[in-house]
Amino acid sequence: MNRALLALPLLLTACGGGSLVSNIGLADPLRGPARAAPFEYGDTTKLAGRPAAAATAAAQIEAFANAAETDPLWTHPRNALLLPQLQIARREFREALGIPAATPSTVAVRAFSGAALALDRADTAAAAQALAPVGGAATLARLSNLPRLPRVEEAAQAVAIESNQPGRQGRG
Repeated sequence: MNRALLALPLLLTACGGGSLVSNIGLADPLRGPARAAPFEYGDTTKLAGRPAAAATAAAQIEAFANAAETDPLWTHPRNALLLPQLQIARREFREALGIPAATPSTVAVRAFSGAALALDRADTAAAAQALAPVGGAATLARLSNLPRLPRVEEAAQAVAIESNQPGRQGRG
């Protein structure tokens, strides 16, 4: 599946400054990316040398953690460990990329989504520019050389399981 299409709901949410639910009437824009998470980055070693895929994964972890903290569709999961898992995964990703812990999730989502789209066009200069709020060229270099991120892998599985729960509110 085209990463640009997977990143689109995240980018629109970040650029719109809020939930897509209120902006365009989608029930849960994160449900599709949540279901794809185990396949896209359930094994982060497959992201090595693929900075666009790594940027998309980083954007998604940021978006999922932010949603679990603030979005009514995600703040009451069936799995009570989902929020801490996502927060730990976000911290692990940020540490691997050298991103300050205080960076707002919306800033990170916008930066990573923009970088992924630029990298899909093979425009590394635009990718570095998109990443400027979170480290620029240094972050871009780290996206190409990610270590294994076991907490991110666990969170990818957890969001997929949560998105597939029967009776989950906000199914799209």
